[in-house]
Amino acid sequence: MTRPGELKIVLALGAGGVRGLAHIGVLQVFREEGIPIHAIAGTSMGAMVGVAFGAGSDLYYLEKLVEFLPWQDFIDIGIHRMGLVEGDRVLELIRILTKEKRLEELTPPVWVVATNLQTGQEVVFTEGRIDLAVRASISIPGFFAPVIYENRILVDGGVVAGVPVTVARRMGPDFVIAVHVAHDFKRAQPKNMVDVLLQTVDIMGNRLDTDQIMQADLVITPDVGNVGTLELNRSKECIQKGRDAARKVLPAIHRLLNSWEQTGTE
Repeated sequence: MTRPGELKIVLALGAGGVRGLAHIGVLQVFREEGIPIHAIAGTSMGAMVGVAFGAGSDLYYLEKLVEFLPWQDFIDIGIHRMGLVEGDRVLELIRILTKEKRLEELTPPVWVVATNLQTGQEVVFTEGRIDLAVRASISIPGFFAPVIYENRILVDGGVVAGVPVTVARRMGPDFVIAVHVAHDFKRAQPKNMVDVLLQTVDIMGNRLDTDQIMQADLVITPDVGNVGTLELNRSKECIQKGRDAARKVLPAIHRLLNSWEQTGTE
């Protein structure tokens, strides 16, 4: 019989641009409540938050950082034939957030999901350079230039796995909890060419997300659907929405933990 202390909860943190900052709020609540996290699978912003957490970043410091960070300094608009943003400065930001650690050094372990543009298959990074893995995972097609790595052209993991539940299943969990930060298109009003591009990508990704989240044991859905992918001025709101959503499901999580403990003592 598996002992209660060995319960393995794996989080699947989904893509969503600024909406994905809600993951910080979810993790804050998990930490406060002492809910164990065995591992994390992350896509796009879910990967960014996941690796920062795994590298040991203080979640409340991270909250203040994203609120006051001069994001424009990390967006290097350039003339690149495959994207509006070069992405080199984002690599620097990722190194800062993760203290230049490698994926295999993170606790809990974090797997990062990207998409191979040539094959249409997911690419899962489990070791190696964090900055390259996350830079690939956040490469929204048409916005960020793809990452060329080991003769592969890599783009945002959200193209194939916006909420990487199937990847989380490979990490040996007893339970998978997905955090879905979907865009509510009925509440969104595109204002420019970039908004149109990003919303188109979101629409395509949402169809795939449905299949993924159905395979989770529990789904946390922060109310961030009306936040645009690049509305950086709403980061604080998204983090609070993450906290609110996590607290709503606490009774279900505690029932899960209690049930596991009772099973382990039988």
